[in-house]
Amino acid sequence: MRIFVTGATGFLGRAFCESAARAGHDLLGLSRSREATSPEGCSLVEGSLANIPWDAIERFAADAALHLAWIATPGNYLNSPDNAVWVEQSEALFQGLARRGIRQIAGTGTCIEYAPSDLPLSEDKSPLAPASPYAAAKVETCRRLESLAATEDISWSWFRVFYPYGEGEHPDRMPSALLRKFCAGEAVELKTPDSVKDYIHITDVARGMLAALEGRITGPVNIGTGNGVRIMELARMLARCCDCDAALVTKAEKLTMDPFPTTVADITKLQANGWRPSIALEDGIQRLWKSLKRE
Repeated sequence: MRIFVTGATGFLGRAFCESAARAGHDLLGLSRSREATSPEGCSLVEGSLANIPWDAIERFAADAALHLAWIATPGNYLNSPDNAVWVEQSEALFQGLARRGIRQIAGTGTCIEYAPSDLPLSEDKSPLAPASPYAAAKVETCRRLESLAATEDISWSWFRVFYPYGEGEHPDRMPSALLRKFCAGEAVELKTPDSVKDYIHITDVARGMLAALEGRITGPVNIGTGNGVRIMELARMLARCCDCDAALVTKAEKLTMDPFPTTVADITKLQANGWRPSIALEDGIQRLWKSLKRE
């Protein structure tokens, strides 16, 4: 398969491109910088969603496209006004791809598109209730992709990614941030220690997306493990990973209400296509810690 990928040099994009290349697919990635290091097995073309290099994309003649590019800076992306811009640019991208004969298009969303629930979140059963500009923008982009697919007769997928972690993540993402604190001997007070999240290693995210594209799974697709971990246990796991005393992890005196106290994926849809997560949480944390030590 020949796959065009936006956000190819980002956290999710790099992992996807390298996984797809190892599986024998041809990749063309969109990068805003000509200085960016190309993922192994992926050719890059310079451009952005505001300035799409259509000539290069037409020459590549992709069979499928995966749209990963979006604002993702921790502390900024949830409420950024730029989310509205990304919706419009994403729709223009989808339309341009369809006009050029690309019949399989996938976009990437988030688990917080769903309404909070104590039950595993299902693509077919769980209601949506986006509570931030980021989540609302993702829901709207999915709606526009689905609408385009209906009029252009293309296959579409929407990947709702749960909590990805792993090598190459932003240093302010929780696993990396806590590992650095523990390495410095700092204590950590958790404001939402009893929240339960579905953390999935970036390699399994990439494999899940690729399995969905190869299997031509249509509609929304959850990308998670199906298992949750309490934030308190995750933090203690991170402390043990760098040989720190788990007693460094405590509950904050004043706890914060988590609008998503339990966020776990129902992965039946992806499992039906033969995919299973392959990296246990402790193993994935060890991989992340080793990569941070190399830095």
